[in-house]
Amino acid sequence: MPQPLPLNVARRLGKRTSQIPLSRISSCNPPSKFAVIQLVPSRKASSNATDVQSINSHTTGKRALATVRNSAAHLETDPHRERVVILGSGWGGYTFSREVSPKLYSPIVISPRTYFVFTPLLTDAAGGSIDFSNITEPIRDRSCKADYIQAAARWIDFKNKTVVCESTVIKKDVTETPRAVLEERTDEDRGGEYGALSPTAYKQQWERGDMFEIPYDKLVISVGAVARTFNTPGIKDNAMFFKDIGDARRVKRRVRECFELAALPTSTPEMRKWLLHFAIVGGGPTGTELAGSLRDFIFGDIIKLYPSLAGLPKITVYDVAPKVLSMFDESLSKYAMDHMRKEGIAVKTSHHIQSLRWGAPNTTGPHPMDPKGPLTITTKEEGEVGVGVCVWATGNAMRKLVRDSLQSVDTFPLNSALMKDGQRPPDSVTKSGWHVKKSPRGGALQVDSHLRVQLENDKGDVAVLQDVFAIGDNAVPEGAPVPATAQATRQEAKWLAARFNQRDFATIPGFTFQNMGMLAYLGAQRGLMQLPQEEGQRSKVLPANLKGRTAWMVWNSAYIGMSISWRNKLRLIFRWTLNRLFGRDVSRF
Repeated sequence: MPQPLPLNVARRLGKRTSQIPLSRISSCNPPSKFAVIQLVPSRKASSNATDVQSINSHTTGKRALATVRNSAAHLETDPHRERVVILGSGWGGYTFSREVSPKLYSPIVISPRTYFVFTPLLTDAAGGSIDFSNITEPIRDRSCKADYIQAAARWIDFKNKTVVCESTVIKKDVTETPRAVLEERTDEDRGGEYGALSPTAYKQQWERGDMFEIPYDKLVISVGAVARTFNTPGIKDNAMFFKDIGDARRVKRRVRECFELAALPTSTPEMRKWLLHFAIVGGGPTGTELAGSLRDFIFGDIIKLYPSLAGLPKITVYDVAPKVLSMFDESLSKYAMDHMRKEGIAVKTSHHIQSLRWGAPNTTGPHPMDPKGPLTITTKEEGEVGVGVCVWATGNAMRKLVRDSLQSVDTFPLNSALMKDGQRPPDSVTKSGWHVKKSPRGGALQVDSHLRVQLENDKGDVAVLQDVFAIGDNAVPEGAPVPATAQATRQEAKWLAARFNQRDFATIPGFTFQNMGMLAYLGAQRGLMQLPQEEGQRSKVLPANLKGRTAWMVWNSAYIGMSISWRNKLRLIFRWTLNRLFGRDVSRF
């Protein structure tokens, strides 16, 4: 029988709580292991409401929460297999769901995104070199042994081992970063609601999803991260981000849009210059690769279609650091900056972004959103500069689930937590105020060497949740640092799945990241490759550093090999061949 939501959870789901009258309660057949929370009218519900299980409900404006019994027969699990709930469908969640044994476990993937994205080639998709479908893999396919629910996790009850979720099937643009940006707003902007956005934050009221609970035996948190804006004015509302397929599509569409606007006879020469200035903030791999891909797209294909605009397009990379690609060797970083400048990409290091707004530079407000015109980016060093596009590709911030939801622990989970030394906690310790342990830098979950989520109290005691794990950008393992890269997340997922399958957590040392090297594309068929320099990891065949066309060829080969399915491997080869013969796809849709 589904359990009522605890009173504290109901309060977090809304400003007030209330009980559903017994007259509105009836049983439902057949029973299920899943509690579904439906949003129904408060106080004004019709008398014929059925299938309602009595639990705590909340009223926010005109709505209330109630749990409903649902058969969900297709999600019933074998009692001899533990249910493993996987939050996220990125590198961590997708890889783990494919690697964990379906004979030993019953895996369920919960994610608002119905597909996996091969993120290293996201910049190529934005630059028209490949189709967006070439870098996606569906979560539901014939080879997948995991169940899938399209929803977003909103809260985790460690004591009762349940995850509170909100369905996202009917949400518009659910995968695009603007929704993540809305999640980043303050509690006042969210109207004090827990988990779901306030009605004003939704574009339409029907976007609010149904709430439900999923119980778990083991939980893997791999929800990733969103872009970190450093609270720079105007970034959340006006910049484009670069985390998912929807973001890449918006960047490509806006670039084409700017060319069409600049080609209008009503556009002034100054307006054309602003519209065709494309700014990228962030000099890491994402920012530099996007600049290189846009350089190929614009100067190699688009400008040929607009001869009257020749000489006007400009790409600028801004970064607060003194150099781009600082994680690479000094010589490779210098080569990257020299090559990009040679290819017409302005690299402006040691620049501090102060704001981003709509409208032309040096004009008085107000400045409402107007996509027919430019934006103005303001830097400490140069003042106001007009741009047609500003892509923000710098740093990671935690999603709301990790940042806000996983905070204090109201009831210590005695049945699933042990102290750091492996002993059961004494009663005096469990009564202390506990909260989820997080990294002081960035707020990611501070996991132990076996990737298990930890709790700590104000006295400095640390407990380890034996059945809750976290991998990817939302987690920081203790000990040696692990980079926030797809390579590292994939290794964590494969290591964790192996531990699940072999059930050897007690005898195997903790996770250790194996550096396989780094690759970066710079545009104009040039790239960088740096192999690990540590003793025992050096290649006996390849040199430590490669640059130029050779590195670009390795880049191509590596990502074809790393692509998940043979279908997409062949698609990439075919599409890159077509580009050589006929040019890139310049359509706008």
